[in-house]
Amino acid sequence: MAKKDTYLALLRRGIDDTTAQQLADAGLKIGDLKKIDKDMLVENYALKPDIAEGVISIITAGHTSHGKERFLAKVLAPERKSGESKIEEMKFKRKQKDVLTELAEEKERLKIVQVEAFRAKKLVMNRLGKTVELIVKLENNLYDEGKDDQKVKIRDQLETRGLEAARDHEMLELEGTPQDIVDFRRKFVPALIFHACPNCGDEMDPRQARDKDRSEEWVFICWECEESFTPELAVIVEDKLMNGSRITIDENMAPRNPVPPKPASMDLSSVNDMIRRDLEQTGATADQMSRVVEESAIGGGLMEINDWIDQTLAAKDYIQAQEDREDFILRTGAGATKFNKWMKKAGLFFNKQTGRWTRHKDMR
Repeated sequence: MAKKDTYLALLRRGIDDTTAQQLADAGLKIGDLKKIDKDMLVENYALKPDIAEGVISIITAGHTSHGKERFLAKVLAPERKSGESKIEEMKFKRKQKDVLTELAEEKERLKIVQVEAFRAKKLVMNRLGKTVELIVKLENNLYDEGKDDQKVKIRDQLETRGLEAARDHEMLELEGTPQDIVDFRRKFVPALIFHACPNCGDEMDPRQARDKDRSEEWVFICWECEESFTPELAVIVEDKLMNGSRITIDENMAPRNPVPPKPASMDLSSVNDMIRRDLEQTGATADQMSRVVEESAIGGGLMEINDWIDQTLAAKDYIQAQEDREDFILRTGAGATKFNKWMKKAGLFFNKQTGRWTRHKDMR
């Protein structure tokens, strides 16, 4: 029965009677003919090359009749997706969800690392600001001091505070030198914030020159000529407030720039592009940022004081303020005036003759 069906199917496709009978007797089916090529028909089934080529072309082309009906059937009843495509789609969605979750975790880690880096910089910056203020006060006292012995003490304090400021300035990788900051704070800032009396020209600090009799207004009083006046800056600000030229914000106003619509779907390539763009915008991944923070002088470069003491004693068996104070300040971040306190706290013994700190008490 199978041979007859194959024979009739080949005849319907336009193959001649002899060739159709020969192929049917050989046990070939239409599906088998679609899988073999011209050379196999010539070698295994004794067909001539031109006849074998014609058979292959006819089988490959399929039916030529009822083409319109088959086309309409295919359009009206399209083929459904196989189960494998649905499984692949589920795998893709699951993978997309994992990638988005990983991206969110990476962003969160990056945010935490950036916050920690900023916090470390803020601590160093606050410490540098306090040191600069102290140096400004010491320099003012130095210029006002008339005794030589007091000037020597002030210069010693300026030297130690200068080392602390240089250490913090180098940690923050700022331009210039700490002395530039001190000079600006000491010489230029007072000229920017002080107000001069319009009558006598005496400079006054706004924090100490407010006129208490007119506390509701921004009015100063000169303690030299006892003249009350309003500074020019206060006049300009008051004029801005009264004329209503301030910037107003309308909460109901639409955005100035067009807001793009949210994408309907996102494939894996789009997710990868988004990850790449985010990493390019941040400049580094969370791991790289963590590594930078750990290797930086701010977050991980300072040594523990006990470790510094052990390392220094292992190198030369003693610690001396004249030799090791600067290295102590730069490596540990401790204040210069706390040097002797830390040596005592570590249990070291001080020799007054040599000026050295050691582990063992000198019995001589």
